[in-house]
Amino acid sequence: MISANNASVPRGATGKFRAPVFVVAAIAGVLVALGASVAVVSGVAAGVRSVGQDLTSAKTVPLARGAVSESMVIATGKMDGHPGWPRYTNASWSVRKGEVVTLRITSYDDGTAPLTGVQTMFDRVQGTRGGTETVDGRSISSIPNGDIAHTFTVVGLGWNVPIPAAPTGGSVAVVARFVARRAGTFVWQCYAPCGSGSNSMGGAMSTKGWMEGTVKVTG
Repeated sequence: MISANNASVPRGATGKFRAPVFVVAAIAGVLVALGASVAVVSGVAAGVRSVGQDLTSAKTVPLARGAVSESMVIATGKMDGHPGWPRYTNASWSVRKGEVVTLRITSYDDGTAPLTGVQTMFDRVQGTRGGTETVDGRSISSIPNGDIAHTFTVVGLGWNVPIPAAPTGGSVAVVARFVARRAGTFVWQCYAPCGSGSNSMGGAMSTKGWMEGTVKVTG
């Protein structure tokens, strides 16, 4: 033992200074806390983001860097006061080139709108990872034409998601995963004739923000 300023300081077997155990523990605790803080700040700086939405409120679900969740809701004309005007909400959104996009579409529309003419090609899932989507958790590659209510189709990106009619009074959940390979602003449309007028192609079908919107892919 040596004494300095009336305090006893222990020495090790070699005679070198050895800090008390409680001091070492305290310093270690500070370093761990600092490391955690740096990790949190790094995560924010990495641009972790997601978008979630239902009919009443938005919600955020953290995802890994390089991935984003986009949610859309299809309300019926009866729900928004426009008979014959179903509507996609969150009609326009943006992602980064090369980003994995998990698209979740919740539809409350129980009416069918079978595809006609050349549009019948849009009964098949296109451009997704694995060439499939899930409908209420079940993996599928196409939907029978007679069951289709809507499509989410981005011709410029090669994406197509057919949406089946929801059960009466209920909803259907469709999930698909894409990777945006090209930068630019691309129009998406519903190719199922679900609007108003004699050919069901008027009203919502020809109005931006209803059955039409944009997907912006940034470089």
